[in-house]
Amino acid sequence: MFCEIDAVTAGKFLQKSENIKSVGNKFEYIETIKAEDKFRIIDKNIPSKNSDITVVEACEIFLEIKQNTLTEMSFQVYKTFVYSKFRLKDITIQDIQNFRKYLQENKVSEYRIKNILALLNQIIKHFQNEGYIEKTCIFEIKRIVNIPKRQIQILTPEQLAELFKITNKKYSYLTPIIKNLILQNQSLNDLLTGSEQQKKSLKRKIRKDFYRLKQELGLTNYMFDDLRFSNFVK
Repeated sequence: MFCEIDAVTAGKFLQKSENIKSVGNKFEYIETIKAEDKFRIIDKNIPSKNSDITVVEACEIFLEIKQNTLTEMSFQVYKTFVYSKFRLKDITIQDIQNFRKYLQENKVSEYRIKNILALLNQIIKHFQNEGYIEKTCIFEIKRIVNIPKRQIQILTPEQLAELFKITNKKYSYLTPIIKNLILQNQSLNDLLTGSEQQKKSLKRKIRKDFYRLKQELGLTNYMFDDLRFSNFVK
């Protein structure tokens, strides 16, 4: 094994070897089995990406992430936050309380306030979990009393006649939709045809135009699907 190697070099090699051990006046080769790691340590510390991100910036990023999963209603609720000048990390529980009070003073329904705050909570949690901001504002929206369901509102014949007068003049495409809604007694969702994208686009247009229509009729709290309970005579 050590032919053509001098004794000193061979001796040094044997002394340094992990597998060759001296046994009396002989040497034995011993197989050394290295222990394999059964687990590893992963650094889960997330460096702050932008601790000074504002609520507006956070909403824009979050809306872009969630645009394919949000309902139209949720999307509109998220947009209510874009007027805030707060930095996301500076929001406190007291700010949340003050925001709720502000919404109540502006006659926003408790049901809608609950949804707005729940969605705001989602935004804050997302950016906390992503390491943008520290977990200094953690809260839960919990219902303590049942919120009564909104009563269906039925238009009088006079109100319905005025509604059709406006649609015929300004929103002619709405007239046949409303007539079918009443005659078939179906929700707008069930009434519309076409692809999901087409229906979504048309619903957005209907909601926008119907909001203007309600303002002209003085029916601010009226819901579009309530129309199907009206009495339309051909």
